[in-house]
Amino acid sequence: MSVSNHTKTSNGHAPKGIKAPKRRAAFYDLDGTLVDLNLVHAAVFTLANVGEWSGRFSYLLGFAARIPRLYIAESRDRRTLNTVLFDAFKGVSRDRLFSLGEEYCERILVGHLFPRAVELIEANRQAGIEPVLVTGSPDFIVAPLARHLGIADFAANRFVFSRGRATGRLAEPVMAGDEKAVWCDDYASAHDLDLADCWGYADSHYDTAFLAALGHPVAVNPDRRLRAAALSRQWPVIHFEKAASSEPQDAFDNDQDSNNDIERSTRGSDGAT
Repeated sequence: MSVSNHTKTSNGHAPKGIKAPKRRAAFYDLDGTLVDLNLVHAAVFTLANVGEWSGRFSYLLGFAARIPRLYIAESRDRRTLNTVLFDAFKGVSRDRLFSLGEEYCERILVGHLFPRAVELIEANRQAGIEPVLVTGSPDFIVAPLARHLGIADFAANRFVFSRGRATGRLAEPVMAGDEKAVWCDDYASAHDLDLADCWGYADSHYDTAFLAALGHPVAVNPDRRLRAAALSRQWPVIHFEKAASSEPQDAFDNDQDSNNDIERSTRGSDGAT
């Protein structure tokens, strides 16, 4: 069934005798789904700009030493990957992290948003489906991006701080794997939502449980394992080719395939779970 707007009176309420429309939300992963960057890129940028050159070198050297562990963690699960990755930020001040998050968002992240992903968010919003970000990226990066996109609510990883400095540990819940699905369920309960009426967008097989928890899952730029899962479950699969910073805008003007992708992503799927 296609997504559509519901009739309302001028004061925003449904006409008498007509039931008010159910509240709906669309939960979006970030890395690889809305932007063509990943968490490692954000980590390198932050550590490369965290202080004076001597301090930067020390942090980057520590990050480089973690690379073998990162590869191993990536092959196991995202929670382990996040734990190893964020440990590199130990000792960085909270103020500096949030300052760099603003800078990274403004200088880099916004320019790497998939233009069609932004259009998808707006199309869903116009249809009464409110956007929510659910990502393993850190809150000091996600918060400014959410403001840029006009998104009020998000779930992101958060540092545990001590005396204003990152301990290298993540606060619970860690946004990875099944925890994303659990968070969405808790969010739905708190906001009078039925997850069966909600949408989910993600790119990684690690997000399979997250997508399966939602009534309308969509695989975006899926990796091999998520694509296989999506095809077997009859989930829509869509592709966003390049971000605005690396693709001339007029290249999308007559891109019928991209328009069809967005249309397919706002249709229900009989094999959602």
